[in-house]
Amino acid sequence: MNTYLIKNKEDFAHVFRNGSFLNCSSFTINYAKKSKAVNINLPRFGIVASKKVGNAVQRNFAKRRIKALKNIFLNCGKNELDYILVAKKNLLNENFKILSSQLEQTLNKIKKS
Repeated sequence: MNTYLIKNKEDFAHVFRNGSFLNCSSFTINYAKKSKAVNINLPRFGIVASKKVGNAVQRNFAKRRIKALKNIFLNCGKNELDYILVAKKNLLNENFKILSSQLEQTLNKIKKS
């Protein structure tokens, strides 16, 4: 079971309501402290790909690319935070190595703040 994924509407709403965000060229990361009900000692992340990204095939492709970056989330993310990664259209055409380095740099910025 993927305990590191955020799937509940309440968890998404908590991050969007109480959190902060950082923009990149390919995605936006929203982050917030976990709610008190969550007892998982891993950083959790959720994925959002709106219709602005493209049709269903392109949105699913964007989500698969983000899921492939889960090891960076688990290694560089803070354990007490929930992250939501909102895909942008540029994510579809970006090189995967550039995506992973962007994500790692962004997570390190969040760690420092």
